Amino acid sequence: MGNWNLDIPWTLIEPDDPSGSDMVDISAVKRKWLDVPYDVQSPSQVLDIYLPTEGDGPFPTYIFVHGGAFIAGDKQDVQFLLAADGINRGYAVVSVEYRKGFESKAPNALYDVKAAIRFLRAHAAEYCLDPARFAIGGDSAGAYYAVFAAATSAIPAFDGPNPAHPEQSSTVQAVVAQCGCYDLLTLTPPPEVEANAPKEFVPGTVPVNLISIFVGVNLRLIPDLAALLNPMTFITRDFPPTLVQVGRDDAIVPCTESEHLAATIAARCGEARVRLEEFDGWNHCALNHIVTPDWFMRSNMDRVFGFLDRNL
Repeated sequence: MGNWNLDIPWTLIEPDDPSGSDMVDISAVKRKWLDVPYDVQSPSQVLDIYLPTEGDGPFPTYIFVHGGAFIAGDKQDVQFLLAADGINRGYAVVSVEYRKGFESKAPNALYDVKAAIRFLRAHAAEYCLDPARFAIGGDSAGAYYAVFAAATSAIPAFDGPNPAHPEQSSTVQAVVAQCGCYDLLTLTPPPEVEANAPKEFVPGTVPVNLISIFVGVNLRLIPDLAALLNPMTFITRDFPPTLVQVGRDDAIVPCTESEHLAATIAARCGEARVRLEEFDGWNHCALNHIVTPDWFMRSNMDRVFGFLDRNL
C-alpha cells in the first residue's frame, strides 16, 4: 500500500496481479453503501455511495463513471481518486459500475449510467442526497458516458427497453469530462487494419479493435451508427455547465477530442457554459501504467470541486 506521492489523503492498494490496477483504500470512509444494485439485468449494475463524515444532508452529489477503454476498469480502482476527495469537501460521491464491452454492447452501458442516475434520484432521501444538485463526471470512457447521459437526459429512446425508475429524471446540473473520447471514429481503425489485430485480449493493454469490441461492428462501415453513438450529436442549448480537462501529452486519446467537445458546447450553448482546461505534460488519466499523478493532486481537485461548488 502506498500514497503514490499524492498530496491528498488517500492511499492505494497495489494489486496482486502486476497487470491489474491499484485500488483506492476506502476503509476509512465511515458512511458508505457498497455494491448497491440500481438495476437487475446484470451483476455489473451496482454502485457505491459515500457520504461526508459529518452532516445530515441532503448533500450535493457527484456521480463518477470510471474509464477503461470501454472494456475494463473498476468503480474502486485508481481512477476513483478523481472523485473521492469530494467526500472531504461536503459532497456525496457515487461511483458507478456498468456493463462493459466484453459483457454487453453499446449502448447498454449508457442505459446503465442513466439508470443509476434515476435510481439515485428515486432513493435520494434514503441516502441523504440532494436530487436538485446532481453532477456527473468521468474520465476517458467514463467521460464519454457522462457527456452522453447529460446530452440524452430528455430522450427516452436512450433509456433502454423497460428502464428502471422511468418516472425519475436522469437530468444532471453539471458535467466534468476528463481526457475523454467522444467521436468513436477517432479510435476506430480501418477494417483492414483491425482484421490483423490480436484475437486475444491482453490485460493492461489497449486493443486496436477496442471500439469494435464495445460496439459490435467497425463503425467506419456504418457512419450513421457512428453519429448515433456520438454524444456531441445530441448536445442542445439546455446542456448543463461543463468542465472539460485534458492533457496535451495524452498518449491514448488526442486532446483534439476535448477541444471539439468544448467547441460544440460553446457553439450551441454559449461560451459561458463550458470551461476547457488543457495541461502541458499531462498524460492520459485512466490507465494505471501510464497515468500521471498530476490529475490527482490537490490543485486539480480544487479545480474540479471549485467548478462544482459554483454550479450546484
